[in-house]
Amino acid sequence: MSEIKPFYRLDADSSCVVIDCRGNAPAILYWGSRFNEAMRPEMLATLGKQQELQARVESEAAISLSPEYGAGFPGNAGIQAHRDGKQWGVYAQVESITAKNGNALTIASLCGASEIRVVHRLHLDQSSNVLIASTEIENMGSTALSVDSCSAPTFPVPSHFNKIIGFEGRWSNEFQSRTVDRFPGCYLRENRAGRTSHDTFPAVILHETHTNESQGAAIGLHLGWSGNHRLRVEELSDGRVYAQLGELFFPGEITLQPGEKYRSPDLYAAHSDSGLTGLSQNFHRYVRAQLTADRMRGRTKPVHFNTWEAMYFDLSLEALRELADVAAEVGVERFVLDDGWFRNRRSDHAGLGDWYVDETVFPDGLKPLIEHVNAHDMEFGLWVEPEMVNPDSDLYRSHPDWVLNADPAPRVMARHQLVLDLTRAEVRDYLFERIDALLSEYPITY
Repeated sequence: MSEIKPFYRLDADSSCVVIDCRGNAPAILYWGSRFNEAMRPEMLATLGKQQELQARVESEAAISLSPEYGAGFPGNAGIQAHRDGKQWGVYAQVESITAKNGNALTIASLCGASEIRVVHRLHLDQSSNVLIASTEIENMGSTALSVDSCSAPTFPVPSHFNKIIGFEGRWSNEFQSRTVDRFPGCYLRENRAGRTSHDTFPAVILHETHTNESQGAAIGLHLGWSGNHRLRVEELSDGRVYAQLGELFFPGEITLQPGEKYRSPDLYAAHSDSGLTGLSQNFHRYVRAQLTADRMRGRTKPVHFNTWEAMYFDLSLEALRELADVAAEVGVERFVLDDGWFRNRRSDHAGLGDWYVDETVFPDGLKPLIEHVNAHDMEFGLWVEPEMVNPDSDLYRSHPDWVLNADPAPRVMARHQLVLDLTRAEVRDYLFERIDALLSEYPITY
């Protein structure tokens, strides 16, 4: 095993990260604009040293990548796990560190008391300056490990970043931002709806008082996760501040058997000294270069028309052809057939789950419509909502047990529909067969 150095530095085009590995647990010592070699990590460590406070311990537990109860951390531990209420005091020590290309780091730590291995992965993207970080835990013991939480790596927040921007909203008023002053205590947002949706976007921005779109320092943290999550920004009583994001587990949701692993969602983090626009640009560069599918990267997005508001459920081949004619005249490049094309779907009360072309509306299938659309040099797209089902459907009548439920609690509906349980293999097989059949029979490009 190679010698573990006290500090590790990750570099991108205009930012850098310094990881402090002098203690038992690795921590972010610096994250921000790139500095030259004259500024040594030892100097940063001296600048960041806390004064010993009255009636406090000599050395406060670090805001490490996964702050630890076993180290005496007074905030929220990054990893909370136990075996029947015991072995919960995680105190992991670094085993090995692998550095790659000057911008990636893998840190493995082992806690003998709780019998877990912790792996932190950090990668600083060269061109976008976005930092991608995750936490993984592995059950090294011989009995089951109950995991209450395992957050992505925790970030210390500079003390002068005293503004917090969170996101909220509702249908038709999505993604509204709200700024609050940072305060002693905890800013906490939790989502238990199973999806992020309109009101619980899993991201937070922290910035200086006078930061605006074009100037000032800011950091943005976005958890790459669309399910239940917890977002925390906490100012401790000693004045230190940290931000922590991770998946939110229901009681008993995650149990690791011996040898099993859990890995947190990736946390995407960006820093800017040129205001909120600079922060956005960093994220945009990363999405375009790394997250966009190869077939779409650099492509001008086609002009898109959707039939819903024009027709709702009142579909007919003749009317759709006329609509396609008009769409082509105004320059539409992709024509999308929305809700109402499948069996039993004359309103939003019925039919979801019956993903067969409705013969009463399209006696010859979708082929005549698609040929008409393609004749105008437009792509054809089809709307489908495979995860949902109406109780008034052939699918539900045949398989009422296929929906998510907590019997004997009532099955609460929204928009007259329930959610299918995609953890069941037979549900996945049915949906795959239906969508595959549609895509195999018709030239559907979207």
